[in-house]
Amino acid sequence: MMEMKEKRLLQVYAFFKGDSKPSFLLQKAASSLSGEGLDLSLALEGKIDEKTVKRAEKGAILAFFDTPEKAGRFAFSAGRAGGKGLSLYGGTPFGISLAEANVLSFFQKEEFHSALIYTADWAFPIISDRDLEKRGAPFLLSLYRGLMLYAAGKEGTLLGAMDRGRKFTESF
Repeated sequence: MMEMKEKRLLQVYAFFKGDSKPSFLLQKAASSLSGEGLDLSLALEGKIDEKTVKRAEKGAILAFFDTPEKAGRFAFSAGRAGGKGLSLYGGTPFGISLAEANVLSFFQKEEFHSALIYTADWAFPIISDRDLEKRGAPFLLSLYRGLMLYAAGKEGTLLGAMDRGRKFTESF
């Protein structure tokens, strides 16, 4: 239990535009985790640079990218620089897909691994990418929270992080 109370640093980077629905949902997910022992910073629309990766030596990074190449290159270089965390490409304006495969890259201490993941494996409904805007908000919030919890080391497995991410109540 002592580990859960420890404050964890997490930098979240996303390609989302500052005034977009994906940005709003990501910020809402981040603010809902305020009591979870996370010191969280968000960078939207910005470039993730070497300084960001250097600061991650004391914490972790969760980064959403708009191309699989950017996500992979970032994970590779961040891991080589000593950073740890996750980068994700989902092929949607929300950074993750509930219908198609997502490319998730894990990096830490010069290690780098990528995997194709389907959110249905974590018991999320399959919602077509074009319907995410209308129907996806509650599920995207849970996914964002789960990814943040896992990237920060607050949960040992992605499934556990997703289950915990679902347990927050929403008000729209």
